[in-house]
Amino acid sequence: MHILVAEDNAVIQKLLLRFLHRLGCTVAFANNGQEALDYLSASPTTHPRPSIILMDTAMPVMGGIEATNILRTQAPFTKDHNITTTPIIAMTAHIYRPQIDGGLWRERGFDDVLLKPPRPAKLRQMILYWSRRRVMPRHGDLAVPRTGNMVPLSPAGAPWGPSPLRAFKGPRSLL
Repeated sequence: MHILVAEDNAVIQKLLLRFLHRLGCTVAFANNGQEALDYLSASPTTHPRPSIILMDTAMPVMGGIEATNILRTQAPFTKDHNITTTPIIAMTAHIYRPQIDGGLWRERGFDDVLLKPPRPAKLRQMILYWSRRRVMPRHGDLAVPRTGNMVPLSPAGAPWGPSPLRAFKGPRSLL
């Protein structure tokens, strides 16, 4: 599996390289969002397409939020199915729990959030999870994140719980 890491901090780059190599991944680094876009703009024969993109949100030249917005909404990236279906994981040290649970990052085009500095177990869990998934192309619609063929539920979960379903008295085939 090939991972593109857009990260400007050399210490975090070394940590990620070590962790990802232990997982058997190959890694390419970009020092900012513009370098990540340049990497993805190159011919697939020049650079392998990443299975996952780890994107720092705050970098010089171009940050990860702007780069992700471009990847999700602008040509030529929206015309490349391999790029539009690649999961993008935001990496940030500046976040608190409600921002993750509230879906703010998904609205900005990211598929998940990794807190920095990354913990090996959490990074491993995320890489294993996203390596088995492709995301639905958004084609400029960052307000409705999609995974696979389904639109995820709101962060609050389903509007019903198991109790109302158990109380349902109709044909079980409708459940």
